[in-house]
Amino acid sequence: MGLGHVAVITTGGTIAALPQDDGDVKAVLPGQELLKKIRASDVEVQESVTLGSYAFTFDTLYVIGKAVQSALAKDAVDGVVITHGTDTMEETAFYLSLVTPKQKPVVLTGAQFDASHPSSDGPKNLSDAILVARSPEAAGLGPVIVFAGFIYSGREVKKIDTNALQAFGAPGWGPVGRIDRGQVFLVREERDRPLLPLLPPHRVALIRLGLGTDGEEVLRIASGYEGVVLQAYGRGNAHPTVAQAVGRLVGDGVPVIVTSRCNAGAVAPIYGDGGGRDLERKGAWFAGDLAGEKARILLGLMLASGLSREEMYRIVQAYSQ
Repeated sequence: MGLGHVAVITTGGTIAALPQDDGDVKAVLPGQELLKKIRASDVEVQESVTLGSYAFTFDTLYVIGKAVQSALAKDAVDGVVITHGTDTMEETAFYLSLVTPKQKPVVLTGAQFDASHPSSDGPKNLSDAILVARSPEAAGLGPVIVFAGFIYSGREVKKIDTNALQAFGAPGWGPVGRIDRGQVFLVREERDRPLLPLLPPHRVALIRLGLGTDGEEVLRIASGYEGVVLQAYGRGNAHPTVAQAVGRLVGDGVPVIVTSRCNAGAVAPIYGDGGGRDLERKGAWFAGDLAGEKARILLGLMLASGLSREEMYRIVQAYSQ
């Protein structure tokens, strides 16, 4: 049996970056240049955008999503790889997991060191990503990130280090597989969850609580947004005045999702006196251990899809575990 045909969609990022004369490091390398650094046959390259992922918007996610779905629709394509900046790679992976059926492997990868660095990790990560994209079993994982020899679920993955080669992890969960000596080893599967239409998400406020953040500040930040995600304390707690603000937002038809600012663990409505129980009583939804950045994308996509409040609540519960 021959190797599977892989479509590589490039979006820029450090993997495609080089130092410029002015001292800036910028994504400038086309996809064919990335492939020259590895041994890869039966691969096609498509340029999508060429940006550092810190410059992405929700519209960028939509553009990448369309490119991925177009590639997956080709009978000749057995898997897709997206080269991507590390800053927001986890959010793109999660967005793709919301809109992409588990028919073929979809793999995101990138680099911590730019292409000029003598120890650049880009070629190895790209080679590993292509290997995973050729593994039919990986389709059942949904979109994943492959980095430093590990495979991470799009729902669970987080960037955990600013400059270490092992940039990503999945706190509380661990990887879903790894690559070793040219072989792909999978340790568990991803559960099936509802999919949403491919659309640009609507604007949702992401509010990280800190000591002294009160309800007035929450309302001020939330003004003009269609939805709100709170990165609350611990298990999902907040200053007592925040519960009152949540009640006002929900009463005005603005859905509010509670996540934790902690790196691992799930939110749950347990405490009173402004804690999670009060937020739940005011109509907030709890998103388990889903990261705030990802809950924001989920809520924005649900709003774009025009779902009812009941439908949105059901989907939040599906993605909360």
